[in-house]
Amino acid sequence: MVHHHDAQGGTASTMNPKQARIFRIGLIGAYAAIPIVLTVGTYRGWLFQSGASNANTNAAVVGLIALLLATMLAESAGVFKRAAAGRDVLIAVAYWLGAVVWVVAVVRLVPDNRTGGAVLIGPLSALMLGGVFHLSRFAGMFTRALTGTLMTAEPTSVAPTIPSDSSSDQVPHRSDELSQTDRIDIAANTAKIALRFLGGAAGLLVLAQVVRGTNYDVFGTYLFYLGAIFLGLMALRSLPRRAPALSLGSDGILIRRDLCAIPYLPWTEIIGLEMKSAVANTFLVIRVRNPDALIAQRGPVSRWFMNQSLAMFGSPVRIPVAWLKCDPNWLWQKMNEMRASQQHRAVSPPA
Repeated sequence: MVHHHDAQGGTASTMNPKQARIFRIGLIGAYAAIPIVLTVGTYRGWLFQSGASNANTNAAVVGLIALLLATMLAESAGVFKRAAAGRDVLIAVAYWLGAVVWVVAVVRLVPDNRTGGAVLIGPLSALMLGGVFHLSRFAGMFTRALTGTLMTAEPTSVAPTIPSDSSSDQVPHRSDELSQTDRIDIAANTAKIALRFLGGAAGLLVLAQVVRGTNYDVFGTYLFYLGAIFLGLMALRSLPRRAPALSLGSDGILIRRDLCAIPYLPWTEIIGLEMKSAVANTFLVIRVRNPDALIAQRGPVSRWFMNQSLAMFGSPVRIPVAWLKCDPNWLWQKMNEMRASQQHRAVSPPA
């Protein structure tokens, strides 16, 4: 993905030209194929039969929702040339008015058979989908603006000194063994991590029970159950381990997989440190020398998450401070001290 700064100074995320072209062609192809399939299906008598099962109806509804969401995603990612939001709404209304006019004009003229149904359904579905497309673009624009407002990280002030009443749990200490290698280990706040995952799993289970009473329980219920199982597994994964969550050494930083997709960062690759808040959470943002090269080294899922972090925080590497068992002010001070020490060693001539 490619990132650029918008007019408001924020960071927006777009696909690279090749990805955008593939996404655009596939989405337009889906919109073009649906009217053709409906026309042929009506003419052949495959569709709109009185004995049609609910499964077919459910699949059609889920497919339409997926198409709408894909269009919103494409608009948000910049796949299509952006236009004024009001224009998309007016075009959508024009398409739907055209669909009404088509039905009124044709319904009395075509015979009441498969051929007449195909003549009516084909253009009607194309006009309706045109309205869905432009309304989805408007929704994508609205979602992009809302996301930019809610999901943009803001700098957080950090006290320069450690509070005098900090406990041993708040400020980790070097052991004799660790001091020999100039390394400080910071444990994970496993209780808070597990509670967040379990809270999310419980919320998905509640939604699954709500969806079970609707006509779309087969799709929705299984989807929410899978999400709850995934979060439950993540909660189990966060149980206490011997390995620290974060390890600060003279050579660099070791980061546990739960916190970041990057397991190791040398100090030479770090160009700055920031504390930023987003969605009621505080993050230690580590600005790196070449974020694109760092992202390219990871797998597709990690690349997606890192690109979102780059768009929101200005860096693909950010660590939730609440998930670390230490005082944020101490962490901020210690990170800057160790980075400054590394820079001093790098510029100092050898003895």
